[in-house]
Amino acid sequence: MTENQQKKIRLMLVEDHILIRIGMKLSLEKLENIEVIAETSNGREAIDLAREKNPDVIIMDIGLIELDGIEATKKIKETNPNIKIVMLTVHESEKEILASLTSGADGYCLKDISPEQLYIAIKSVNAGEIWLAKEVAEKVLRNLYGKDLSDIKKVDFANKVTETKNEMAIKKPYERTSVTQLSDRELDVLKLIVDGKSNQEIAGKLFITLATVKTHVRSILTKLSVDDRTQAAVKGMREGLVSF
Repeated sequence: MTENQQKKIRLMLVEDHILIRIGMKLSLEKLENIEVIAETSNGREAIDLAREKNPDVIIMDIGLIELDGIEATKKIKETNPNIKIVMLTVHESEKEILASLTSGADGYCLKDISPEQLYIAIKSVNAGEIWLAKEVAEKVLRNLYGKDLSDIKKVDFANKVTETKNEMAIKKPYERTSVTQLSDRELDVLKLIVDGKSNQEIAGKLFITLATVKTHVRSILTKLSVDDRTQAAVKGMREGLVSF
């Protein structure tokens, strides 16, 4: 089956600026395998529409009327975790980015994104990946690792990242599951990982040895069924084990 013959991705647009929403719809419908099946400017209405229309992917603005996009995403994911949601915003604050990921969002794009790049994001999350704009990925990874993106890519994301010039798609090796049981000490370690602390810093803060920290980290990765610290932090936040 060729790409043209593949099933269309059923898309829902949630954007409170009507001109932006119209422009986005016209641009996306010109691309292959995209069908816009619903649209709204209202966060509360988005929850009802998602339940009624069951789209494959939702493009979600954060700054919505009545109910913001982060809270709307959380409620939609609680009802149907299979719906993929890409946040679309002008904001790059780490707090808002991580709040979006914690709510269950599968992607985070900035509003200056081109239609072609947004298409890549839509296809990526529809295929089960986490998609982050390059600027967003740098903030998330710096928060978690205290490193620059170029250093992280060389070491931590080997064979896990698909890159183009302006975006990063992180392969997700796990599915959403019920809340994982971590020990109190493992939760302490996970919280510090989310805060961007190194193993050495965690050892100092918890008054334990570096070897003990490494043991806890290995146990956390195993229990969360993830391959690295970034995935552990994101999954831990998504499951409500820790907050940012």
